Amino acid sequence: MAIGKFIAIEGIDGSGLTTQADLLKRWLEKQGRMTYLTKEPTDGPAGAIIRLTLSRRLIGARSRLNSSASQSIGLDPATIALLFAADRIDHLTGDVRPKLDKGINVICDRYWLSSFAYQAVDLDLEWVRQINSKAITPDLTIFLDIPVEIARKRIDTHRWHVELFEDLDKLIQVRENYLACIRKLQAEGHKVVPVDANQPVELVHRLLQKLVKALFSGTDFLSNGQLELINKVDETSEG
Repeated sequence: MAIGKFIAIEGIDGSGLTTQADLLKRWLEKQGRMTYLTKEPTDGPAGAIIRLTLSRRLIGARSRLNSSASQSIGLDPATIALLFAADRIDHLTGDVRPKLDKGINVICDRYWLSSFAYQAVDLDLEWVRQINSKAITPDLTIFLDIPVEIARKRIDTHRWHVELFEDLDKLIQVRENYLACIRKLQAEGHKVVPVDANQPVELVHRLLQKLVKALFSGTDFLSNGQLELINKVDETSEG
């Protein structure tokens, strides 16, 4: 039995990750390909702590200099990064790898590229990569690229609160980190493709179809040694 394909969908908050991941799963299933959709952080033990931290509902010890509740602090960035790495290995061991081994394709809404981009805001990128070195490499990573201002408007429209990395300045830095990491990973031979996601949902979905078709057909993603932003789809592409 052939091993399933592992596809990661990435992007800054507000880029349409969840929508596109769900559409891609449904499309693959219509093609007769068994597909499982998952996401990180997970609902596992480490993932639950991460979610509480990101929503600012989990705090660390009170400052020794001031015992008032107002001085309570969140988990430090290194601790959060280690939690993400632990959650990822637990996710791979208990959920992703068993399905891939059974020939089931897996789509992951966020994976290690998110860790590289978000955690490198406060930490050394190479250290973040090192603590994730035991995680498997996706067969394809798709980065949904969108202007930060548009992403923030979507967040403001659909969220009742702003999470840890969702203020405008941090989103700008995270997007820059994503693009820098993508160039680095591409140079190392990873299949990471940025897609222009500032377009109608259906058009972005068709772009993802195009990339996934290429993955299953074994088509080389490289063009003159470079991977450029994908922003259009052939008129003959299937829906």
